[in-house]
Amino acid sequence: MIKTVDFISSSRMEAMQGDKHLAVISITDPDSSDTKISNEFGPVLRLKFDDLDADNLAAGSIGKVFARSDAEKIASFLDMVDRETNLQGVIINCEMGRSRSGAIAWFALSYGGVMANERRIDGFNPLVLEALESVRARRLLRPSGMLVPAGFKL
Repeated sequence: MIKTVDFISSSRMEAMQGDKHLAVISITDPDSSDTKISNEFGPVLRLKFDDLDADNLAAGSIGKVFARSDAEKIASFLDMVDRETNLQGVIINCEMGRSRSGAIAWFALSYGGVMANERRIDGFNPLVLEALESVRARRLLRPSGMLVPAGFKL
């Protein structure tokens, strides 16, 4: 069940002690090593894609773009986490803990959970969020400020 959602940087994820009641979605750049995650956490989904959005792509940036298949994997993983009564929440990490993880966390909030901690949301990647919305055919409200407070619920 997704009761709480949080998103953090890879370095903060590596410093965390595990919690078997929390699932993890870990995002790294294609040419980076996987984030070291405690074996004490619940299930972990690992994906590799670059932090590219429409503006980066229009400016000629290249790299591995977040694909529909990535969005489907995330949505299926969140569906599984939401069904599992022994799981209480999900933590999403990416390199800086803002753009890719922020977009995925915002989508994860649509499962009914609350933000575990206050986080900056102003830098979320819109391309990632739009792909997730497309997979589930649901359009979410957009963040309306720089911070999402602890306890926030969509």
